[in-house]
Amino acid sequence: MVIRAVGLLVAAAAAMGAWSALLGGAVLWACAAAVSAAVVVAWGRTATRLVGVLLLAWPPAAVLAAGVPPGALWPSRWSELVLSLADGLDRLATLGPGRAGGDPWPAAVWLLLAGMLWLAAAGLSAAAPRSPVRQTAALALALLPWVIAVSVRQTDEVSWQGAAVLLAVPLWFAPRRAAAARPVIALGLVAALAAAGLAHTLGPRAQWFAIDDLVDREPQFSTLDTTQTYGPLYGRRTGATMLEISAPRPALWRMQVLERFGWRGWEVGSGFSREELPEPAARTLDIEVLVRGLRNDMVVSPGQIVSLQANGRVTPGSGEAWRVAPVPRAGDTYRVQATMVDADEETLRNAPPPGSDPRLERYTRIGDRWGGDWMRTRPGAFGSPPGSPEGLRGFVRYGWYGEAADLAESLSAGARSQFEVVERVQRYLTEGGRFRYDTKVERTSRVPLLDFLLRTRTGYCQHFAGAAALLLRLSGVPTRVVAGFATGLEQGGRYVVRDADAHAWIEVYFSGVGWVPFNPTPAAADAVVDPSLDPFAPAVTDDADRGSAVLPGVALALVLSAVLFVTVRRGAPGRSRSGRERTDRLLERIARRDGGPVEPGTTLGELRTRLARLGPNIAEVAAESERRKYAPDPQPPPGRPTLRIVRALAADLGPVRAARLLLGLPARTGPPRREDPPSPGSEGLGAAR
Repeated sequence: MVIRAVGLLVAAAAAMGAWSALLGGAVLWACAAAVSAAVVVAWGRTATRLVGVLLLAWPPAAVLAAGVPPGALWPSRWSELVLSLADGLDRLATLGPGRAGGDPWPAAVWLLLAGMLWLAAAGLSAAAPRSPVRQTAALALALLPWVIAVSVRQTDEVSWQGAAVLLAVPLWFAPRRAAAARPVIALGLVAALAAAGLAHTLGPRAQWFAIDDLVDREPQFSTLDTTQTYGPLYGRRTGATMLEISAPRPALWRMQVLERFGWRGWEVGSGFSREELPEPAARTLDIEVLVRGLRNDMVVSPGQIVSLQANGRVTPGSGEAWRVAPVPRAGDTYRVQATMVDADEETLRNAPPPGSDPRLERYTRIGDRWGGDWMRTRPGAFGSPPGSPEGLRGFVRYGWYGEAADLAESLSAGARSQFEVVERVQRYLTEGGRFRYDTKVERTSRVPLLDFLLRTRTGYCQHFAGAAALLLRLSGVPTRVVAGFATGLEQGGRYVVRDADAHAWIEVYFSGVGWVPFNPTPAAADAVVDPSLDPFAPAVTDDADRGSAVLPGVALALVLSAVLFVTVRRGAPGRSRSGRERTDRLLERIARRDGGPVEPGTTLGELRTRLARLGPNIAEVAAESERRKYAPDPQPPPGRPTLRIVRALAADLGPVRAARLLLGLPARTGPPRREDPPSPGSEGLGAAR
């Protein structure tokens, strides 16, 4: 029956519209299943045999349409395919508002299930006898994908989708005769339009048709997916404010802890409760979060959450993540009390080895799939090399992670403390030009972190954090990955967290201290991490500089005046240059002299990230220049912009070091570097130096 077939297509359109915000344009491939099901319904009993053929053909077609490589369908890889689909189903059930982040498996599961439901509904509707109970059950199957979407998303942006579902019901049960069907269809259409208009008028204002989602146009970033995909980043980053956090000190604002290493990378561990590791150096911290542009049900915190006050239902979840339902919207606030570890470098260097605490075992092992089963291997406690009998050489040496184990062994060889191993791994990833930071990456390997470590050497925070944690676990160091937001820009006691601050880092457990965060991502990243949170950040001042900086007040003023004069003369060949241009040119010159070229297309945001290595004051000058330049109503620069830059540099580096940097003379901006750790003996790694 044609009218009933149209009703099925309307129900399918509502489901695809609801899931498009979660899975992107991949949902449009479900049109093939919806149209096929509609054909079966329209033909009736003569097409019932076609249902069986379509039910057999749709599963592989759905998997391929989602973007899964064709090789995954070979019979030899069916066990791996089933496990991947199971992982995709788990992810699909916990996506919440947002997107799959480029992972094809959730989309594959949805296409498979939605298509099978629609085809089953078509077969049930066309089969004889056509009883009202059977037709009602068939309609329920057809509407089930949309009902699941509403329950998962828990949003009110379903006005047109609800109208479509309301229209699908009379179309499905309309009489066969056209004369009798017309008033039923007209009444259903009027009811659908009235319901949609009423919902859109009385409910929150929302976009009726998510055109950007349906055509797969990349929308503005608004949701952080904590899943580590190691693929292309999703969502345009424009510097929009996501959160404003009032806190007594800076922190890395974590959302979820990833403590299990699977064959595709770092994942959330099992959700059952267990005894947590002690954190003697942790102290309680209270923060208040004002939501701006972020649309996440998970809250942020500076550490392990103790209590949460929010408008809605609060639920602790896996990975130390706390969720709020409904999802906090712009203007909502919540308060978090959490424990945050505070330890200096000396304490970490002198921390005792982690020992044989059985609770550490899950943080010093990796998981590998072999023959469809989990095989867990533990590298052993720190100080016990992978080649030892209790290590992982027996299995990993000849498996996927053999080369990574060799690299971890070379980096940790001879280390006297756990802190030194962390230092070597971080320096290996961030110094020496071995690895390059770039967000434009593609999926090139079945094991993406190994591909990053051993071949491409190009990635962003997910790659650097995941690779660092893998190397540390292979060295026996208890480590985990954390997903959330970087510190952001400090403004009068508040931290403005932007979309560009979405970040991933690692936490390492030290006995007698607790979980300590480290940031193994190079400084080229857009995320702003406060230097005080990085134990390996260059010191702002040292004793020699302080001694040489003790000058009389008059002499200091003369030095700064001379520097200011020379800088202005060098930076402005003509006197007509605007204050903003002088500021931008001088910031570029300072970043260039600090190390590394400044390309013509370098943005102020990238300059600010580079300048943050010198100190927070000069980074704030760059941030203020960026805000003034790109504000809705561009503002003129403040008076004496060059003098402000000189003062900021003097506050960060000291007068003498600031003067040497401005004049282009050699100036040390941190303590002398130690020698790089030994690299593996393989030619590939040797050539990478």
